[in-house]
Amino acid sequence: MQDLSGELAALREQVSALPATPADDEGAQALTARVDALEQAAAAPADDSAATAAEAASQAAESATQTANAAQQSADQAGQTASAAQETATTAQETATAAEAAATQAQEAAAAAQSSADSANEAASAAQETASGAQDGVTAINETLSDIDSRIAAVEARNLQASQAFAAANLKSAIDTGGPFMQQLENYAQIAGGEGATEELRALAADGVPTEQELASRWPDVEDRIAAQLTPVAPDAPVGDQLLSGLRSLVQVRPVEPSASATPGEGGPNASLARLDAAIGAGDLAGWTEEWQTLPEAARTASQDFADQVEARLTADRVIADALASATAPAPPAAQDNQG
Repeated sequence: MQDLSGELAALREQVSALPATPADDEGAQALTARVDALEQAAAAPADDSAATAAEAASQAAESATQTANAAQQSADQAGQTASAAQETATTAQETATAAEAAATQAQEAAAAAQSSADSANEAASAAQETASGAQDGVTAINETLSDIDSRIAAVEARNLQASQAFAAANLKSAIDTGGPFMQQLENYAQIAGGEGATEELRALAADGVPTEQELASRWPDVEDRIAAQLTPVAPDAPVGDQLLSGLRSLVQVRPVEPSASATPGEGGPNASLARLDAAIGAGDLAGWTEEWQTLPEAARTASQDFADQVEARLTADRVIADALASATAPAPPAAQDNQG
């Protein structure tokens, strides 16, 4: 019995030494119950057979030992599980800490990216404003250049106009002398750049055209030739008639003041001669030509060379007048506006 009591005491100490974990509560309770049963068996009446009690106690002790071992194993497994859980919790905590750090870094990176985006937007806005200002500047420069080009073109046009006027004046001066004017004509043609007007003068430039004074000085002889054709005397006329005709060629009797309202050819030969004479005296070469064209063919044939000289003078005067008018014409309105 003493041995059994000793075993029971040792077993109780083992049970007390087991770690108290929730997973082994049932095993500990069972072990405690067995120890209590052993203690009751040890305290049983002496009339029970010692062998039976000892065997029962031995079995109970063995069972308690097995239960204690199982409980120890459970405790060990629970400790391992708790350690693994602790490690897992530690790892989770570290992961959470790392995730929080990563989130903080991501937040900082997002804030930096937003700041960079704001700076980029501000830079883009500034660049846009600069580009707009530059475009406005380019537009202003282009307008200024266009205005300068217009002014230069206007100055060049005026210079060309002045050169044409000067060349036309030189040409007119040369023509008015009555001599050749080929050099002056070529100078004018080179500046004016036109061929239509100058071609009419080119055929006259080598010899020149007579002046109005020269035409007026030649007119009396031509007038006599025209008069002779207007009042011809037959070759077989009496001597007296021929003598009178010769005297009439020396002394012409015509109206002093031809009617201004008379049309060319009106009033007969004497009236026509009077109007021709008045036109030459007044320098009205166009009027002279118009009247001359109404003369009979014989009178015109007799004075054709003089009519050609009158026509040459008229052509020269017309071309020179057109040249001077073109060279002295006012500048176009647009060019004048650019002088602002």
